[in-house]
Amino acid sequence: MRRITNPKHPNADQVGTEVQYRGETHRITDVGGSQFTLVRLRDGYPDNVDIADVNARDKRG
Repeated sequence: MRRITNPKHPNADQVGTEVQYRGETHRITDVGGSQFTLVRLRDGYPDNVDIADVNARDKRG
């Protein structure tokens, strides 16, 4: 039997959360592969960032 849909990404529950990245507040808008798409709240600038970088910074504070 074949699978109809792809499995959910393990970090999909983090989409929509706000994180501190490079000293500014960003919102996670998308996840794919090993990267998040972060949007800077100050001006709406999008940036693709490795998941490991964001999660490591988020846990450090």
